[in-house]
Amino acid sequence: MKCMVPVLMLFVLAGCSKEPLMVIKPPTEVAVIIEDTLFTFDNPVNKVLLLELINDYRSKGCNCGDTFMAPAVPLTWNEKLERASWLHSKEMSDSGYFSHTGSNGSNAGKRIAQMGYKWKVYEENIALGILTEKTLIKGLMGSVVHCKAMMNPKANETAVALYKNFWTQELAVR
Repeated sequence: MKCMVPVLMLFVLAGCSKEPLMVIKPPTEVAVIIEDTLFTFDNPVNKVLLLELINDYRSKGCNCGDTFMAPAVPLTWNEKLERASWLHSKEMSDSGYFSHTGSNGSNAGKRIAQMGYKWKVYEENIALGILTEKTLIKGLMGSVVHCKAMMNPKANETAVALYKNFWTQELAVR
């Protein structure tokens, strides 16, 4: 006889109500942080699996709530977006908050630009919990706001980073 042990999983997704779903005005000034001298990071996510899961949805199209999102181009991984994602996850964890707005008032666009990424459009998804790549993407796709961000046909690059239990996904196009 098998013994079933209950597993407790915390899963929180945050929708952004203060910022528009899509920002299309790029910053006029871009601060570049020198990659090799600023910081090193260890992002434990499975990048290949994440791209596979995300691009599977994008290749078929899907419903985000009652809105059908047509198939979209596959996303590629971008290291500058990964750095921005990881730093935001680390800051949220270290500072004890969960928000798209950084402790210094920054938004995702500013954080992405600080990594030297000159964006035209960006999106950000955040999640908190003990998750796997599969449960993260399934949870994001189950949220209308996060699903629309993931399916944005204008985005062509992404990265997802994990620090402790804080997840951040950046999606963008240059």
